[in-house]
Parts: sequence; structure tokens; C-alpha cells
Amino acid sequence: MIIRYFQNQLYNCFIAIILILFFSEYSLLYAKEARGVTNNQIKIGVIIDLTGPISNAGVIIVKAYKNLLKSINDNGGIHGRKIKLIIEDDHYSIPAGIAGFKKLVFKDKVLAILGPISIGEVKVLFRHIAKHKIPTMPWAPDRAVMNPYKRYVFPTNGFYDNEWGVLFDYIVNNIKPNKQKIALCYPDVESGKVVKGSAEKWAKSYGIKLHKEIIPLSAIDVTSQVLGMRRVGTEVILLHHVAPGAAAVLRDLKKFGLNIPLLGTSAACTEDVIRIGGKATKNFIGASPYSSWHEETPGMSRVRKISMKYNPDDIESYKIKSYTLGWTIFEILHEGLKRSGRSLNGENLVKALESIQNFDTQGLCGPITYTSKKHYGLNYNKLFKSEPESKRLIPITKWKLPPKIR
Repeated sequence: MIIRYFQNQLYNCFIAIILILFFSEYSLLYAKEARGVTNNQIKIGVIIDLTGPISNAGVIIVKAYKNLLKSINDNGGIHGRKIKLIIEDDHYSIPAGIAGFKKLVFKDKVLAILGPISIGEVKVLFRHIAKHKIPTMPWAPDRAVMNPYKRYVFPTNGFYDNEWGVLFDYIVNNIKPNKQKIALCYPDVESGKVVKGSAEKWAKSYGIKLHKEIIPLSAIDVTSQVLGMRRVGTEVILLHHVAPGAAAVLRDLKKFGLNIPLLGTSAACTEDVIRIGGKATKNFIGASPYSSWHEETPGMSRVRKISMKYNPDDIESYKIKSYTLGWTIFEILHEGLKRSGRSLNGENLVKALESIQNFDTQGLCGPITYTSKKHYGLNYNKLFKSEPESKRLIPITKWKLPPKIR
């Protein structure tokens, strides 16, 4: 009896110890959960313009996010976890962008953030991103986003500087205009100032003198600017603007009989330009790090297949190059999350993104490489020419790196 009593007591103690260890480990597991990560979910924040001056791009980018997200989640998510997006509309405004960032970090407690698009917003948020160690993937094509190195910032677009290099090289070697008769149009906003400085640098290297015209971001009538370019005998126009502004310039060029080429940065290189500008866009050429919907590559074929599966009624939106942009951003995030493994947190995500070398999107863009010293992944651009009849931007070059500055 005494022996059995002690055996029972010993057995009970053993069970108690096992239960204590089990629940301690269980509690420890959840105590160590990273911000934005649970046993079955990953929360990702988005800061993007859905109602402001570049909402034409922002709305389409979000559609790409959501379609690829559905596909990933329907196929098991990331190591058993499903992704949840929490979206904040910044109206392309710095105050709204800051407010959205604070909500995503302190209330929603997201793991990482996609966006913002605005260069100004990203610059203001640098110190907050660093302080709170939030992996952030902005679409802000300015070298200041990369230089100096910022551990938690991973630009997901090419830089306007590279686009200008490819565009100037094409102008000098293919169009061959009078170097004193090239005009630059840009908006008086942060990105416009960045683009102006970059364009002037490239122009100087080629011995080109630029005539400059400011096109307000919300411009509808650009008669005075077009007449100004006609007055100085402009032969080629370089333009940095969103699609509606680019279309306005192209329409007024046609109205005043200026049959000259207009070459734009990726901000203008979207099928929206053709949709808005119609036949007036026949002389438009744009640079972009992203392919068009109709291109026959394995990557774009996959984009079409998944998009048509989840929302076939929205195909006209998918034909806008901004859709490929959004898809590529989410592909980069997806690759980083996969490489992070099951032990997912902000630091592991940073290391995983830095391990991406010559990542092949099978035609969505050029090869992508990040390193522990360089968080700039997209170096390549293609040039596209407007084809108003088909409402398409047709690639006229392969993926190109910019020439070395002279």
C-alpha cells in the first residue's frame, strides 16, 4: 500500500511537471511572437494614394496586391500563415502618410509596410522607420531612398535617374535632335525637384541645354507651357508627370500642330496615358522597369492566369502598367517572407530580403538583387512606344542599364 501510494504520488508529480513544461513552452512561444505575426497570420500594412492626385496608379496597385494575396493564401499562405493586408489612404499627402504609418505600427502592429509612393513621405518617415525597425518597401524612385544605406528600407522601383539615362541615350543615338532644342516638363513637387536635378545632370553630360516648363500636378490646360515650347523651337520633350498631366501635354501638342516626340519617366509610362490622350499619344515613348500586361513571358502569363481566376471582370484595370508594378512589389515581399522561414520577425525579414540575388520574375521586370549594403534591387528599364490603335505600350528595347555618366 505504502509503495503504491508513493508510486501514485510520483506519477502525479511527473504529470504535473510535464504539464508545467508544456504550458510554459506554449506561453513562451506566444510571448516571443513578433509584431504582426501570430501562429496563423501575418499582418502587412499598405500606405498608398487611393483618392489623391496619383490614385489612378494607387488603386490599380492595390488590385494587384489583393489578387496575388488571394492566390498565396489559397495555396497555404507562407509556411502555414495567411497574409492580411491593412490599407491606409495617404491622399499623396505627408500628414496623412505619417498618420497612416503611426496607425499601422501602434494600433495594427504590422510586420512590414508596402509604400508610400510619395518621395516626400518616405523622407519624412525615415527616422520613424529606423526607430521602430519596420521593414518598409516604398515605391519612391529617388536615390535618397537608398543613400545612405538604411537597414529597414527596400525600394521596390527603379530610380528616375536610371530612367533618364536610358531616355537620354535613346534621344542622342536614335532621334538625334538639335541639342539646344530639348525641353523638360515636370511638376513643382518633391519628385519633380528630384527629376529636374537628375535630368540636368544627364543633359550636361551630353552637352544638352534644357528649356524648362513647370506643369502643375493637377494640370488640365497646359496651353501656355506648350506655346512656350513652340516659341523656342522645341524638337523633343522630356516629361515627368502622372498620366493625366502627360495626356494633357500630348493633346495640346496635337492641337497646336507640334508633331514631336515626347519621352516620359515611369510615372507617365502607363496605358492610362493612351486611354486619356487617345490618338494624340502616337509620339509618346516611356521608360519603365515593368512589363506590360500583354507581353508573352512566363511571368506575365502567370499574372494573367491568376488575375482572371479571381476577378475576370476587371481586366481593363490589369492592362495598366501600374498593375505589373503592384504585382512585382508583392512578389518581392512574398519571396522575402518565404525565405524568412517559420521564425518570422522583422529582423529575419530584412536578412531574407538581403539574400535575394538576381531574382528572376520571369519577365515582370529585370533581375532583382538586394545585399546587406545595397537595398536597391531594380536597375533595368525598357522603353515602350504608344500604339493608340491597340491602346498598348509596345516595348521597343530589351531590358537596359543606363550608360555611364559622361
